[in-house]
Amino acid sequence: MESKIGCFIIHGFGGSLEEINQLKEYLNAIGIKTVCPILKGHGKSSRDLKGVKYSEWISSAEEEFIKLGSECDKIYLAGFSMGGLISINIAIKHEVQGIIFMNTPVYHWDIKRITINIMNDIQNRNSEYIKFYLKAIIAFPIEALYNFKSILIKTKPLINSIDCPIFIAQALKDDTVHKKSAEYIFKNISSEKKLIKYYKNSNHIICQSPDKEELFDDIREFVQESLLD
Repeated sequence: MESKIGCFIIHGFGGSLEEINQLKEYLNAIGIKTVCPILKGHGKSSRDLKGVKYSEWISSAEEEFIKLGSECDKIYLAGFSMGGLISINIAIKHEVQGIIFMNTPVYHWDIKRITINIMNDIQNRNSEYIKFYLKAIIAFPIEALYNFKSILIKTKPLINSIDCPIFIAQALKDDTVHKKSAEYIFKNISSEKKLIKYYKNSNHIICQSPDKEELFDDIREFVQESLLD
């Protein structure tokens, strides 16, 4: 009997399924069963994050992951942004076939890229990026930002505990996650099979970026190759 392959895709901090839906549709179309949980406190208003601890983000994802495990023989984790950190916390407790990291933070906010974007706004007499950054600063409850920082600090030492195949995708126009995050994960993870690729035309929301088709094909190739190991 042919093995059932599953992919568990996790969205980012303060995000929603919209960030990853196109990847989900792509994987479904090639016969991979996908599950995309909504982390506790997410999916509606950022105000819903108030009172929710980072441990509840992890546990709400883990509960859905366990359900997928009962339906599939081999499961891949795919984490976008903070979803990559949650993937690490799941992978140290459960067997997975591989992990796909997409703009996963170890170092967040690329000040150089933010400065370039603001200068471009000024030169073009635009305010698109300026409005975005101001909104980002005030959008989330302080305790939610504290919990984001906490999960990052907690997870960073766990990176070298991961030894399954991994694929790291990092957008070079990402102003939210510094590209040296990808380099840190690649150098410190214990996996023998590890790949890293940079996407020059993409920003933080990489699954909606100009490089998305290339990214999705790279993910498919990674899954197919790791299944042969």
